[in-house]
Amino acid sequence: MSDIDPRSQFQRESLVRQRTAACALGALVLFPIGIMMPMVAIERFGHRQETSIVGGVSELLSSGHGILAAVILLCSIVFPALKLAGLLVLSIERIPFGVRARARTWRLLEVTGRWGMLDVLLVAALVAAVKLGDLVSIDTGPGLYAFAGTVVLSLVASALWDPNLIGVRNR
Repeated sequence: MSDIDPRSQFQRESLVRQRTAACALGALVLFPIGIMMPMVAIERFGHRQETSIVGGVSELLSSGHGILAAVILLCSIVFPALKLAGLLVLSIERIPFGVRARARTWRLLEVTGRWGMLDVLLVAALVAAVKLGDLVSIDTGPGLYAFAGTVVLSLVASALWDPNLIGVRNR
């Protein structure tokens, strides 16, 4: 006889799925706000410029910095969106998605998740590069807080998810 009550195991699995889905969904709600609203405002010599992640990618592309724009696009927009959508799909059992596809999705999330913090490093490098004492002022915008909320909820959703649930069949 097993030591684990099947009902309590089912309840635990259900709770893990619900919490993961809630965090991933919350992050998906904050995500568009975080990438579209101004992230930082830079004031140089009396001229103030606010930029969002999407606006920054656009500006980088138009100024000929395609590689940097692609890195920021992938690490700040594409990978986080795919990670959140993947976690949501994995956590919702009713979505018809086979075990092999779920396992592949989880492996992809593990690989791309490592690149998700590269954008934070880039923003830190940008702030360090343009901070010239009193000549330059950098202020945070509302997009930064929404994006930070997205990152925190994404990390919590990842931490809550149990990859052992991928092979669990509907009951």
